[in-house]
Amino acid sequence: MNLDHINRVKLAALPTSIDEAPHLAAELGLSRLLIKRDDNTGLAMGGNKARKLEYLMADAIAHNADVILTVGGSQSNHARMTAAAARKLGMDVILFLGGPPNVRELNGNLLLDVLFDADIRYDPKAKVPQLHAAMEREADDLRARGRIPYCIPVGGSTPLGALGYVAAVREMAGQLDTEDRSCLIFVAVGSGGTIAGLQLGIHLFLPDAEVIGVSVSRKKKALQKEAAGVANGSSDLISSGVHFKPDDFNIVDEYMGERYGVPSAAGNEAVLLAARTEGLVLDPIYTGKAMSGLIAMARAQLLDSSRTVIFIHTGGAPALFADSTLFAGLAKFSFV
Repeated sequence: MNLDHINRVKLAALPTSIDEAPHLAAELGLSRLLIKRDDNTGLAMGGNKARKLEYLMADAIAHNADVILTVGGSQSNHARMTAAAARKLGMDVILFLGGPPNVRELNGNLLLDVLFDADIRYDPKAKVPQLHAAMEREADDLRARGRIPYCIPVGGSTPLGALGYVAAVREMAGQLDTEDRSCLIFVAVGSGGTIAGLQLGIHLFLPDAEVIGVSVSRKKKALQKEAAGVANGSSDLISSGVHFKPDDFNIVDEYMGERYGVPSAAGNEAVLLAARTEGLVLDPIYTGKAMSGLIAMARAQLLDSSRTVIFIHTGGAPALFADSTLFAGLAKFSFV
């Protein structure tokens, strides 16, 4: 197993801390709840993509790339952090974004994309396959003009990118006490790369742990298949000899709400509960929905309350500022 032989470039402030959440644990009837603070990775206000980008951008450097291309939604955390990574490493960046909200509203992640001077190509009707196709066409055109583009798929969810979360589990293994190593690990699942890396990582470094992914994007069958493919690719890269089947991935899809990118009532309630019990800032698109799954499963007594639960905080706080009306009705002001 040769994880340390794969090139990476330093972009994240690591290790991130693992914090106690005793008030939220008591609220949910859990013996212990820990938060892995990957919202504090540092790059462009932090988030899980920094770990993936350390490997992906090292590969871009190895290929002498001078322009980075990637795709995502108009409030993509991945796009925001990729733009920052490109600028940090002296490269240009082109973002292919789709979906609501209207791009004339420069807020949240989109505002940060503009601050990083990303070249933004926006199509409100485009789905991920159409955005990828547009990215590849642009890459071909750039090559014809003498540029060296490097394309990163949605979410950075490739076998190489997922190694960031194989390394993250090794990091966690060094932080946990013996009694916490048989933990339940909760994480949001969007494009599948993070859970792919986590699953391979626990097989190698935390074999008594279990990962529960909470889908925020699609039905679990599609995500299980994609995660298995990515994890197997990661396994091959480091010669671990591990092979996964789709059913090896425990992903639940009951908590994503109406659809990807649209806040849910349960997710918003989870954002409020985390903030008001622990001062913990979640977002309504990823971590809020993932926490809503943890909350619902704990309250339904679907979890072994004697096991330590670890919530991977994957970041995304800029999305809180994309819709100023989301929690506006809760404001309490008085004049003095």
